[in-house]
Amino acid sequence: MMFGLLSENLIKQMKKYSTVLIGIIVLGLGFLFFFLLNKNNETASKELVQRDIKQIVETKKITLKNIPYTVEATGTLTAKQQIELYSEVQGVLHNSRKSFKVGTTFKKGETILSINSEEHLAQVQSNRSNLINQIAAMMPDMEIDYPNDYQKWQNYLQNFDVKSRLKPLPEATSEQEKLFVTGKNVYQTYYTVKNLEARLSKYYISAPFNGEITETLVNAGALVRSGQKLGEFIDGSVFELELKVPATEKEYFTQGSIVELSTINNQQSYTAKISRLSSKIDRETQTILVIIELSGTDFQDGQYLKANIKGSLIKDAVEIPSKLLKNNNQVFIVEDDKLVLQTIHIVDYNDDTLLVKGLTNNMVLVTEVTNLNPGTTVETKTIGK
Repeated sequence: MMFGLLSENLIKQMKKYSTVLIGIIVLGLGFLFFFLLNKNNETASKELVQRDIKQIVETKKITLKNIPYTVEATGTLTAKQQIELYSEVQGVLHNSRKSFKVGTTFKKGETILSINSEEHLAQVQSNRSNLINQIAAMMPDMEIDYPNDYQKWQNYLQNFDVKSRLKPLPEATSEQEKLFVTGKNVYQTYYTVKNLEARLSKYYISAPFNGEITETLVNAGALVRSGQKLGEFIDGSVFELELKVPATEKEYFTQGSIVELSTINNQQSYTAKISRLSSKIDRETQTILVIIELSGTDFQDGQYLKANIKGSLIKDAVEIPSKLLKNNNQVFIVEDDKLVLQTIHIVDYNDDTLLVKGLTNNMVLVTEVTNLNPGTTVETKTIGK
């Protein structure tokens, strides 16, 4: 009897706990269902918002053109004709008709400098006297042995002036006459005098062209030595501008290409052409020399100029802001309302722009520089043609 009562109580307790457990499970399932339903609703709402709201980006349509290739460079003007003046002899520097000072101009052939040559001149005249004596000494024998050649040598002797430069000796009409004159040492003495006369000319420095003195290192009365530099002389009417440009860009310009020049302050501008191109590449800078010739009174030796070389046409190209460049060779475009990275080929760099190829007509280029991601759905806003 006691065992039966215990069993009934136990069964009642188990039923009671089962009911509570089932209630808890049902309640938990309810909360879980509500959470999942709410999450699905939020996800759906976000997807709906993403579908309805698009990012607006500024764009422009590409129009390809044939654009002249340009190369910017700077250089310094130098006189096309310029020489350094050196003394080849020793002596005291004399005053000339014009002072040997910076800025003094000389015409072609005018004496720029003269060095005291009295000692050397005396030596020249002494050797001329020796020559005339040798010719005079051979005349009696020549009159007997070579009567047909006598008169031309007699005329040469009569017109001989020890103070003037030697005139050419009479030409021998036969081998016998030449050997006769040679035996009298006439030819040897003649060429000795010619050598002394050539050295005498080195005591006078004449202007090889119209120009001006740009540097002086000596004054009148100074003793100058052989090999000493005396100054510099230039032609101030024709100049050359040497520009260093990348060797990789040589294909875009040639001799005769137009060059636009300007002063540093941009107050004056000029137009010129390439006169010469160097074929040698500088190993350190990987550049070549481009030489431009200029003439006129507006230029000065050492003047600094900026140059813009106009090269050949780059076909099917477009100029874009350099700030749009991504990953060194890509830009954003819009295709089917999505952002796409387009690979480009950069032909030339300017200050703030790039000359590029690889784009096509009517392609939609993104002109914004904000953070953008490929594949993003966007709405375009055209800002220009």
